[in-house]
Amino acid sequence: MRRVAIVVLVAAAAASPAAQRPTFRAGVDVVRIEASVMNGRSAVGGLKKENFAVTDSGVPQAIDSVTLDRMPLSLMLVFDTSESLLGPPFTALIAATDRLIDNLRPNEAVALITFSDQVRVAVPSTLDRAALRAALTGLTAAGATSINDAIVLSLLHRPPSATDARSVMIVFSDGRDTASWLGSSQALAAVRRSGMLVHVVELRPEAGATNFARELAKAGGGRVWSARSAGALRELFERVLDELRARYLITYYPSGVPAAFWHNVKVKLKNARGEVTARPGYYVGSQ
Repeated sequence: MRRVAIVVLVAAAAASPAAQRPTFRAGVDVVRIEASVMNGRSAVGGLKKENFAVTDSGVPQAIDSVTLDRMPLSLMLVFDTSESLLGPPFTALIAATDRLIDNLRPNEAVALITFSDQVRVAVPSTLDRAALRAALTGLTAAGATSINDAIVLSLLHRPPSATDARSVMIVFSDGRDTASWLGSSQALAAVRRSGMLVHVVELRPEAGATNFARELAKAGGGRVWSARSAGALRELFERVLDELRARYLITYYPSGVPAAFWHNVKVKLKNARGEVTARPGYYVGSQ
C-alpha cells in the first residue's frame, strides 16, 4: 500500500501545474540565478556584474544586474531520524537545529520533515518557533533510511512560492539510502525540476561525502557540508546559514538560446577569486 501511495504522489507532482512551472523562464522573461562565492570558509562580498560571466546553453549572456539577495528564507529541514543516529548524534542534531532556529529572522518560515523507513511532515511551514521546538523535543531515532522518498515527497509539501521569500531545503543524513521505493535518479530529477536551492549536511565520521550527496547538492545549486563528529553539526548549520545570507542574485534576459527544454547555465568569476556555486540550469516547458 505504501508503494502505491508514493507512486500516486509522484504522478500527481508530474501532473501538477506548479511542478511543471519552470524555475526560470526564457523568452522575454528574466532569468534569475542565485550564486554563492566562497573563499575557503569565508563568503566573498562586494562583487558586481563585471565580476561574473554567464553562459546559457553554451551562449554567453549579457548580465542585467548582480545584487546581494536580501529576501527572507523559507526553509525546509529534511532530516534523517533513522536508528543509526540513536544516542549522541541525535542529541547533537536536535541541539544544532534548535540553534539554527534561534538564528533565523522573525519573518523566516520553517518546515520540518523527518524520514527513517517512513517520511513524516513533523511541522508544516510555520513562523511558530514554539511548535518547531515542541516537534524537535518529540523526535526519536528508529528505523531504516529512505532519503530518496523523503526528497521527492518533501518537494510535494513545498509551501506555495512567494515573491518575498527564498525557498531552501537543508537535507541531513548520516548514511546511504536503505529503504526507499524511489531511485536516486528520480530524486535528483525532482530537485532539478523544482528550482529549489538544496544544501546537504552529512555526518560521516569514517569517510567523506557520499556520491549521492554531491550529486544532490549539485542538482540543487547548493553545497555538501560534511561533519566527522556529531559535535561539528552546530557549526556546520551556522555556516550554511551564513552562506545563505551572502548569496548573489544574478539576472539576465536570455538571448540566442532554445525556447524550450533544459538549459545548461554556467557562472564563472572574472577578476576575482573564489569558488562559485549555482544551479546547473533550468527547465522551460516539458522535457
